Amino acid sequence: MSQGPIPKSWISAIHAYVPGKSTGADGRPLIKLSANENPLGTSPAALAARADAAGPHRYPDPDSKDLRRAIAEVHGLDPALVVMGTGSDELLNLAAQGYAGVGDEVLFPRYSFSVYDIAARRCGATPVVADDLDYGTDVDALLALVSERTRVVFIANPNNPTGSYLPKGELERLHAGLPGDVLLVIDQAYAEYVAPEDDDGGFALAKAHGNVLVTRTFSKIYGLAGERVGWGTGAAGIIDTLNRIRGPFNVTNNAQCHGDGGGRRP
Repeated sequence: MSQGPIPKSWISAIHAYVPGKSTGADGRPLIKLSANENPLGTSPAALAARADAAGPHRYPDPDSKDLRRAIAEVHGLDPALVVMGTGSDELLNLAAQGYAGVGDEVLFPRYSFSVYDIAARRCGATPVVADDLDYGTDVDALLALVSERTRVVFIANPNNPTGSYLPKGELERLHAGLPGDVLLVIDQAYAEYVAPEDDDGGFALAKAHGNVLVTRTFSKIYGLAGERVGWGTGAAGIIDTLNRIRGPFNVTNNAQCHGDGGGRRP
């Protein structure tokens, strides 16, 4: 038998994701602490909204118009500057794919979300890991590693898995130190757990600058991890880039129905 196709070298360097066990030896479901699933479960209102969804024989709205409009209304954003993803994971991967490639570098702190390393390698870029500061983000360490090859910088704020948090002033300092052609991705998967007065100013940075993408997810505080729905906001050029390469039907009918298309807000 002839040899099969050979994957790109950077794909072979990726360690495939190994999920934790969902059931025990006796068949009982397990609580996976590493997944950070909402222990309170899903809101009854969100579950009820499923009745409004189109049947599974219909493709979902490829633009998620109603859900984007509902998200924009809640957060004071322009719906045209909201992009939907199959969880925020898809958007993190698309950010790397859209702006980095072979010969480029993707920078992120040590002890941050494992997807950043995978996202870099998927597009052939080199992952660069900055030293941490007490298991949190060290702005100076990140800026010291920025080079002419840096294309994307990932920051989880609050950080997963350590729970550390970069305050607004430090996040602004990080952005100010980056060249304008470097994309700063602020991964706010846990933003809803932060007190309003401690907001890191990510949305304001995304509104004011052309090189900031903020991503969020419904998987954590909203208890909708199984629906796989995330979203992001940034400048028009960034949103256009992500829309060009995302899956065309990436948010299911059930997930979209949690927006105001079913009379309920996200």
